[in-house]
Amino acid sequence: MNDLLIHALIMVFGVVIAGVSQLLLKSAAQRTYKNWIYQYLNIRVILGYGIMVASTLCTVIAYRVLPLSMAPACDAFGQVVVAFLSWMILKEKITRKKLIGLVIMLVGILLFFIGT
Repeated sequence: MNDLLIHALIMVFGVVIAGVSQLLLKSAAQRTYKNWIYQYLNIRVILGYGIMVASTLCTVIAYRVLPLSMAPACDAFGQVVVAFLSWMILKEKITRKKLIGLVIMLVGILLFFIGT
């Protein structure tokens, strides 16, 4: 595999685990705790922020080779990942308008990479 493809895969992995991190943080926020300190010192929050750090490291590694102009497309892909994971894991509804918006983002990402 060439360097560009490997770093693109690292970036995609980072985006996906960032989505997982956001789900962990949301699930922690939806719980009630006996004491306010447990809102911040619990396994979901600590793991969520730890995964977010790993995602940031993936981004830093990927940008050593990938052009910075890919950032908007990667950010948009992150929005799609979070919506999909929220639907699958948290059972959140995806309305018709949201689905149209997600499809438009995916088409935009596809056009961006085809044109690159």
